[in-house]
Amino acid sequence: MKSVSPKVANSALPFPDALRELTRLRNISYRRLATRTKLSAGYLNHLACGSRPVPADAVIKVIARALRVKPEYFFEYRQRGLQQVLFRSPRLADQLYEFIVADKPLPRDFKSLLKSSSQPK
Repeated sequence: MKSVSPKVANSALPFPDALRELTRLRNISYRRLATRTKLSAGYLNHLACGSRPVPADAVIKVIARALRVKPEYFFEYRQRGLQQVLFRSPRLADQLYEFIVADKPLPRDFKSLLKSSSQPK
């Protein structure tokens, strides 16, 4: 299997649309993708149609690897990563909320909060 393709930008589309777009871009059928991922073609088709929920991160990683992109290609994967960081740092979550939702100016300690929240505890 080929390595990750550096030419594909992260998608802002919902998972089903991003999956369909990527399979089209890679010119790969769900049957072929099923062989590469050990997932059923039917399940992959359901994911692409949106009739199944967005899969767990572990499944997204398997699909991403088979399609030669990073898991971060999928918006929901990035979103879950952000949720995990914000869950671990309520103070950062509060500051981001004020900045993004309340449209307040960026606090001076914003960078230090970001830096401290990204370090493992």
